[in-house]
Formats: sequence, C-alpha cells, structure tokens
Amino acid sequence: MKKATRVFIFLLGSIFLFSGCGGGQEPQTAKTSVPLKQEITSSQFESAHTCQYCHQKIYQQWRGTAHASSSTNPVFLAEMRSTSQATGGASDEFCVSCHLPVGWLAAEIPPVDGSSLSDMAKQGVSCDLCHTITAVTGEGNAAFQLTPGRTKFGPLADPLQNPIHESAFSKLHTQAEFCSSCHEIIHPQSGLVLASTFSEWQQSVYGSRRITCQDCHMTPGPGVSKPNPGVTATGAPKVREHTWQHDLVGNNVFAMRRAGFPAHAARAEENLQAAAVLFLGLPAQLSPYQSTEINIRIRNDGAGHYLPTGLSLFKDMWLEVVCTDQSGRIVHSSGVLTEAGAIPDDTVVFGTSFADASGEETDNLWEAIKVLRDHRIPPQEYVDEFVEIPGLPLPGTLNVRVRLLHRNITLQRAAQLGISIAEVPVVVMAEISGQIKVR
Repeated sequence: MKKATRVFIFLLGSIFLFSGCGGGQEPQTAKTSVPLKQEITSSQFESAHTCQYCHQKIYQQWRGTAHASSSTNPVFLAEMRSTSQATGGASDEFCVSCHLPVGWLAAEIPPVDGSSLSDMAKQGVSCDLCHTITAVTGEGNAAFQLTPGRTKFGPLADPLQNPIHESAFSKLHTQAEFCSSCHEIIHPQSGLVLASTFSEWQQSVYGSRRITCQDCHMTPGPGVSKPNPGVTATGAPKVREHTWQHDLVGNNVFAMRRAGFPAHAARAEENLQAAAVLFLGLPAQLSPYQSTEINIRIRNDGAGHYLPTGLSLFKDMWLEVVCTDQSGRIVHSSGVLTEAGAIPDDTVVFGTSFADASGEETDNLWEAIKVLRDHRIPPQEYVDEFVEIPGLPLPGTLNVRVRLLHRNITLQRAAQLGISIAEVPVVVMAEISGQIKVR
C-alpha cells in the first residue's frame, strides 16, 4: 500500500487570524475573598418598575436579562436548595449574595425558601442595585459596597439632572472591575476558584487593552459595537453619541427563550456564533483502507474570557465530527447526541470539572476542593484536537464535517430540574467541512 504524502490543507473559517497558540495562562486555582456585608433594608431601594417611567427602553432591555431573573432562575434555585440541604444551611449566604443581593443585605434570606423576601429583593440584580454601587472591595463573592439613596451613579460624565433623582458620574461603572464582584466565584471555605470570568479577562489581551465587559455586553451585536447613539431617558433633550444597552446578553439562549424574551435569546445565539472559529487540517490524499488523523483547531476569536466560562460544569460545549462517503453513508462519527440527548463518551468536550476530598469527580460545588480537569480555550488563543477516522475500502471521496456545539444545560442537570433535554436548544457555534480524496 502506497503511503500518502501528508499534506495538510487548512480550511480557514475566518479571513482574520490573530497570532497565538494553545495553552495560554493557567487560570488561578485558589483565592481568598471575604466581602464586607452592609446592613441595609430593602426599603432603601427603588423598584425597577418605578424606573421604567423615565427609562422605558432600558427597562425593557433589563427585563429579559439574566440579572432580572437571577432570583427566579430554575437552575440557581434548584442548586441553592439542594446545596443548602446538603450543607445544613452553611452555603445559604454564599449563594444568595449575588443572585439575591438586596435580600441578602437586608437579611431577608436565608431562609432559602424565599418566604421572607420582599418584592424589592425578588427583583434580583435590579436597576437600583447596580446604580448605587460605589465601590468594589475585592474580587468575587459580592465584594461590592452600596450607597443607596437619591443619587444614582452611572457612566455618563455629564448626566442631565432631573426632579426624580440626582445623577453622578462613576468611573467604576466604566470599568470591568465593576463586574468582578459577582463574576468571580470563590469557594468560601477552600478558596477554590469555581468560576473565573473576571480573572480570565484580566489576564487576556482584552484586559491589557482595557476592552471591558461593558464594551461587549452592553453594546449592540456581538463584540465591540460602537457608537450606539440615542437617549438614556424617554424624551431626554440630549441625543448622545453613545449609549449603553442594558440587555447584557451572554450565552443563555434556553433561559431567555423560556422566559419569553426571543430577542434576547437571538442575541445570545449571535454571541455564541461569533465566539469561535474552526480550522480543519486534512491530508490531501489517502489510499483505500488507510485511516488517518485529522486536525481540528478551535480558536477563541470573539470572547474576552475562556470558552466556555462561568460554571462550565453545568453546560455543554463539544465537537461533533461526521464523516461520510460519496454516497452520503456515515463511515465515522463522534459527538453526535444519542436519542436520549446524551453526549457519547468518546467526544471532545470543553469545560471544567472538580474533585472532592477523596479525589473523585463531583458536580456538587460545595464538595469541590480542587480542579480535576480544565479543558477550555483562552481568549485569542486556540487548542488543537486530533481525531482518528477510518479509511474508505474503495477509491472515492471522504467528506468531513465538524461542528462546535453548545447547550446551556447538561443532560444530568436537566433531569434534576425536571426539564426535558429536548427543550434545551443546541446552538451551532461554528462549522467547517472538507474532503479527502481516496485513490
């Protein structure tokens, strides 16, 4: 059998390629963060429903966000209650400090059943919560300080005064550090970093160039989209060159669809589809029966943090590879979901997993004491995956299709929540195809 010359043809999924290679900077694995808890009552905050009368467009954008539903998110509620039960209540304040910040500060929760929560606290991460933050005292675990009252703080250097409230410029609101207090999750006992979105950004080229969270998540469309001219209040006399959107979309297509916000869900899907690019390395030619190894390169081209980020053990991101002959018959596949919605064992999966004290893998965050596996893609870097595929018995064409897929909830988590996995959309983040001649 004649051995084919191994010439790799890289099929570029994007015409714009940055330099860089896989691996990147190792994420931090341990920190300490003990935020100061203020004594504040929920009556010191304005309801978001009040804000809508002057900020109608911004209010409608906020309503569809993960912030607005942070106190009602079913994944959070199930996780909070099960963890509370498992820890005898030791985890209660840790979980609610970011998801129910007003209720936490006002000592309305625990109990985690929500029986003592005010209507204000149930609004989750509300308008007045964010616009009364005046300091961030550390990274993670709700390390913010509030100054509730008549003055609302924001990113405008020349805010227009009005009879409803006073407005003041806050440099903090223009910085990524503003988001760090909740988008860095640290185990309160072991110091293990459970989610490191802020530090991932901080250590990246985005952090060094000060391309902030707001630049991507508070502007229209994926990535940095400026300017965004408009007014910040209904009927405001001044049209500004740039205004900040408040839909704050990430990647949760499922939650936004389920909550009845299709426009937010569509933007989340756009974010996923703009996050990564695939490259495919194939041999130019094979002989009959000759198997080969294909090279799939996945580049984090559009996210200012790792892919995936956050609590990645609760979501799925994986590669699907399907090889067919010239008649369309499948000769090899990996990563194709089963009828039950399971990801096969031989699949290339991206994410983080944790180990408990015995060294066994656990998806119970409270038991986690160390990172067992961290297979993710840093910003503006890539990872190479190599997949073995069989050869064709006769001369012809071997067609190769690769897709990078994302699902907001894992099969296991969906079962625990009583959600049919069929309801959770699978988003194609990127796709690429190629052919190998068999002669």
